[in-house]
Amino acid sequence: MSQIEKMSIQGIRSFGPDDSDKGIITFFTPLTLILGPNGTGKTTIIECLKYMTTGVMPPGSKGGAFIHDPKVAHERQVKAQIRLQFQDVTNNRVVIQRIMEATQKLKKIEMKTLDGVITRYDIHGDKKSISSKCAEIDREMITSLGVSKPVLENVIFCHQEDSNWPLSEGKALKEKFDAIFASTRYVKALETIRKLKQTQDQDLKLYKQDVTYLKQLKDKSEQLEADKNEKETKMMVCRESVEKIDAKLQPILDKLEQIENQSAKIHKIHTNIEKYKSQMKMMENSATELRSDIKNEFQGSVEELKKTIADFANMVQERQETMEQFQMLQRELNKELEKLGQEKGRLLMEVGKLEQESERHKENMKKRDAEIKKLATKYDVEGYHRGEITDEQYRAFMDIIRTKIETLMQDSRQVKTEYEEKDASMQKKLDEVRDKKTKLEQNEKLKKELMMENKEKIKQINRKLSEVEASAGRRDQINRELKRAEHELTRTEKSVNVNEIRQKIESLKEEKSKLDATISELNSEMTRLHLQSSARAQLDILKKDKTTKEEQIRRLRAKQEDTLTYLLGHMPSRNVRGELDEYIGKQTESVKRLNQDVQTNKSKLSSREAEKKMIGETLKKKEEELKNVEEKIFSVCGSQNFDDGLSSLQEKMSSAQDQRGSLLGAEHFFQKYVNDLEKQEPCCPLCHREFDTDQEVKELIIELKNKLRMVPSKLRKSEKDLDEYRSKYDAMMQLKPLKENIATLEGTEVPGLKNKLKQINDDITKLRENIQTKEEDLHTQEQDDETAKQIQPDIVMMDRYQGEITELEKKISTEGAKLSGGDSDRTLQDVISEKEDLQIKSDSSNKQMDSLRQKLNLHSDEVQRLKSDVNQRKEEKLQIDSDLQQRNKLEEDKSTLISENDQYDREITESKDQIRPFQTQLEKLKREKDEILRKKEEHMEQMKSEVDKVKNDRAKVKMISQDIKSYTQSGKAEKLVQSKQRLTQIEEKASEKEEENRDYTENLNKLRDELAKNTERERELTDNLRLRRYLQDIDEVEEKIKDLKKELGGIDANHLERETRRLQTERGDLLKEKQMSENRKLALHGELSSIVGELKSEMYKNAGTKYRDKMIILKTTELASSDLEKYYKALDKAIMSYHNMKMDEINKIIRELWRNTYKGNDIETIEIRSDEDEAGLMKTRRTYNYRVVMIKGDTALDMRGRCSAGQKVLASLIIRMALAETFCLNCGILALDEPTTNLDRENIESLALALVEIIKSRSNQRNFQMVVITHDEDFVELLGRSDYVDEFWKVRKDANACSKLVKAKVEELHSR
Repeated sequence: MSQIEKMSIQGIRSFGPDDSDKGIITFFTPLTLILGPNGTGKTTIIECLKYMTTGVMPPGSKGGAFIHDPKVAHERQVKAQIRLQFQDVTNNRVVIQRIMEATQKLKKIEMKTLDGVITRYDIHGDKKSISSKCAEIDREMITSLGVSKPVLENVIFCHQEDSNWPLSEGKALKEKFDAIFASTRYVKALETIRKLKQTQDQDLKLYKQDVTYLKQLKDKSEQLEADKNEKETKMMVCRESVEKIDAKLQPILDKLEQIENQSAKIHKIHTNIEKYKSQMKMMENSATELRSDIKNEFQGSVEELKKTIADFANMVQERQETMEQFQMLQRELNKELEKLGQEKGRLLMEVGKLEQESERHKENMKKRDAEIKKLATKYDVEGYHRGEITDEQYRAFMDIIRTKIETLMQDSRQVKTEYEEKDASMQKKLDEVRDKKTKLEQNEKLKKELMMENKEKIKQINRKLSEVEASAGRRDQINRELKRAEHELTRTEKSVNVNEIRQKIESLKEEKSKLDATISELNSEMTRLHLQSSARAQLDILKKDKTTKEEQIRRLRAKQEDTLTYLLGHMPSRNVRGELDEYIGKQTESVKRLNQDVQTNKSKLSSREAEKKMIGETLKKKEEELKNVEEKIFSVCGSQNFDDGLSSLQEKMSSAQDQRGSLLGAEHFFQKYVNDLEKQEPCCPLCHREFDTDQEVKELIIELKNKLRMVPSKLRKSEKDLDEYRSKYDAMMQLKPLKENIATLEGTEVPGLKNKLKQINDDITKLRENIQTKEEDLHTQEQDDETAKQIQPDIVMMDRYQGEITELEKKISTEGAKLSGGDSDRTLQDVISEKEDLQIKSDSSNKQMDSLRQKLNLHSDEVQRLKSDVNQRKEEKLQIDSDLQQRNKLEEDKSTLISENDQYDREITESKDQIRPFQTQLEKLKREKDEILRKKEEHMEQMKSEVDKVKNDRAKVKMISQDIKSYTQSGKAEKLVQSKQRLTQIEEKASEKEEENRDYTENLNKLRDELAKNTERERELTDNLRLRRYLQDIDEVEEKIKDLKKELGGIDANHLERETRRLQTERGDLLKEKQMSENRKLALHGELSSIVGELKSEMYKNAGTKYRDKMIILKTTELASSDLEKYYKALDKAIMSYHNMKMDEINKIIRELWRNTYKGNDIETIEIRSDEDEAGLMKTRRTYNYRVVMIKGDTALDMRGRCSAGQKVLASLIIRMALAETFCLNCGILALDEPTTNLDRENIESLALALVEIIKSRSNQRNFQMVVITHDEDFVELLGRSDYVDEFWKVRKDANACSKLVKAKVEELHSR
């Protein structure tokens, strides 16, 4: 058995954190007594023992309250350490250490647990340590002490606050007892089995419905599979028919394509011939128009014409450059004029602003002078009433005003000082009078308080005197009662031989211990015999399971043998699942590789088709672009050659320019000629000869005026033609790059795209054939893979059954080994009969012991009651004697107090008479002081008002002067004069620049007139050059038309058309036949897709597999449900038997302890009742509702709510002691914290005697230990009378309020 030896406490609650504060306590055997006043830290020892053994903190220790407070230790951090030394169940020494830490944070204390260490010492003294990081200390402690955690927590080391838990409310009590009995996990196991059984019963109903439904689906799935195969065969026939039609159709399509190409070529040649004829006609028309527009056709060669145009162009270029220089100079001059205008505007704004500020300055000067004169009159200042005021006068005036302000402020300070002196004098008189009055009032108050205290003392003395008078008459009666009680006590003590009864009880205990040991051996033998019978039954079950699984393997093997032979080429004799998984892996990889190849080819096909589409669209765009370009050129040039048309248009533009230039010059010359002819003695303007008659002059003037009148209309027509030629010329120049693009399109781009498109078509055909081949291979591989996966569940089931057979063989071997040895001659029934006989003898011994204990308890109760009665009478007698001795002293004290009160009353009356004159004088002085303060405030307010008025007047003048000074210092007057001068200079410079600009304009107009005349001549030369080019282009186009007619040769277009119609008819018939086959194929494909969709739907997908799997689940669930019911019944019976046995044992001990301890006659004994709540097996779990009852006669009542506080404490204590004796077989420790709480003296004495008897009966156990903590010295003295304790521990607090442990002798208590 385990026992505790020593414990050290440091930094826990009132035990200080320093090494000098460490408390070390050694636990004695069989009894350790700990004595100390309340608050010294006794309960802390129990809390430390509980924490060390269970790891559970005491109640209310949240927030670090279990550790010494850092604020009390004046530290930010406090470390706590507890070390416990004990012997474990193997009698080896063990030391456990736990360390904690408390840190003071801003608003709270933070606690954390540091490392814990367990050190074990073997029989040789060698030690082994293990940290809490490597092991769970709480679990190790439970194992070492040999008792469960609930027993440690609620029985052995129960905290004082939780000590009355046996009388707590039902739910909490049930939880405690369930934990102590350790039945919770078994009850949970029962509940789990019950729920699992219910769940499986519900599942069985559903599984049966699912099996029926899945069988219908399986039959339907097989029918759909047959329909699918039929449709696939018909689709294959349709596919072959389509392939034959495609083979016949392909040659016809190729021939049609050839004919189409020839027709396109013929059409293109005809189109080009028509196009060239149209171009030639347009060029001839253009040449005719140019020839008619040219007045002077150039007679030289083309080279000479080009040279003449170049020379003329150089001259025009020189004139244009001269004109551009004049224009540039004029632009610069305009910019300068614009800048001068901007600067002039800015100066005008600046001058206006400065003139406004100058006017404001003059007004401020006038305003300042007027204000100074007004103030001079107001304050009687001489010399400021006439003329303008200078700056020197202004400064002098401001000094005068400042001096006046200072004088007024000085007067104000002098008046304030006078009033403050008067106020101080008056306050001094007030303080003197108030001090005298206060002293008298304090003296009066003191005397009144002393009188009240004396009156209260007199009341207390009167009350004590009355009590003494009442007690004097009871003294003789107490003496008589005391003698009678002492005689009754002596008689009762001699009536029973206590030692003889105790010897009989000990003899019966030894006999019962022997019987219990024999019964224990018989229990072990029964267990062994029961295990052997269970092993035989288990062996039969295992063999049956093995036979069943072998039969299932045989059926599955026969079912899938053909399929496996087809897939693998043979039927494997072993490792079927491994070979099938390997085949599925390879097949899946092959399918994946083929699928990737198909996808790769489809991707290439999509890419090539996209490329084909793109190239086709590009080719279409190029052909449309070529067609559009040709149409654009044709719309502009017609059938004329582009270059010739461009040359002809240039010549027309030149001619139109010349004509416009001539008309512009003719208007000027005609008007000049008319003016000259209208003069006196006119002559011819050209040859300067005189006219014969005036009539000739008049006719010439009329002719010239008619021509002059026609010039504007001709000029407008010429300008209109010139604009049209220019527009057309610009349009043709824009089309020139398009003309160059036609050659590129016709010669390179379009033929290249057609060749590329043909190559792509060939690649697409090859890819489609490759995809079809690979898809057929893929379909075959996928079917094999799907077949292998369909049979895989059966193969997996076979493999699982084989593994289960191996496990069953191992279990069969194990169970057989159990039966191979340990046979006995006796049967299980023989052992049970012998056990029952011994149990009857043991029960008889128990009854005899109960009878003797009851007799002894009754005698002890009676003796204890009589002793208590004697002590009570003695105490009452002593109290009466003490009261009679104090009566004379109380009467003397009363007389003294009455005399003192009379003196105090006279002194209070005298103080009141002296206070009245002082009160009258004090009120008069207060009134005088208030009057002085009022006059002071009025006078000071008046003087302050005068000073503020003068200051405001001075500030007003100073503000105006500040504006004047600011203007003068800014220099804005000089700036105004400078700005006006600069404005005059800018106006003069602008006039000069405008005159220069007029000269530039006149020169530019002259140059423009000259350029207009030269342009007309240049245009005529250009038109001559264009005419030459048109003629050359016409010759070239005629040559091209001849070449195209020659290329056309003798092709028969009608024959080609007849052949095309014949081939198109054949193609239509074949396409119609193909369409019919395609339609049949599509219809079959739709039906097949519908069937496949149904088969792939969740309803029919893997219907056979689902049916088989669900049937397996149904059968296995039925077997498991039957086994669960057997397990539930067996476990429930075992729990019930254990519970009843333990409850009988606990209640027997409780009866014995209660009768030996409790001295009242209202309760015979108490019991723990466990009411079983059973609604039927497998319906709900079996539960027990616990309650503590008190028995009087045949009546049992619940103690909770009906017992006194003392009965509650005693009952809880006895129940804990009974539980400890029942459940602590390996741990003889029991700690009692303040067991005398709420107990009267008689029950305290009987409790002490009962504890001594328990210690005596258990003293033969080597490691039995009882730890008692109390503040009651009498209780410790009673326990110390036994022979089992010589020393005890005192707990006290030192000067620093830290708990200290001191060892003391029990003899010291006897001597008091």
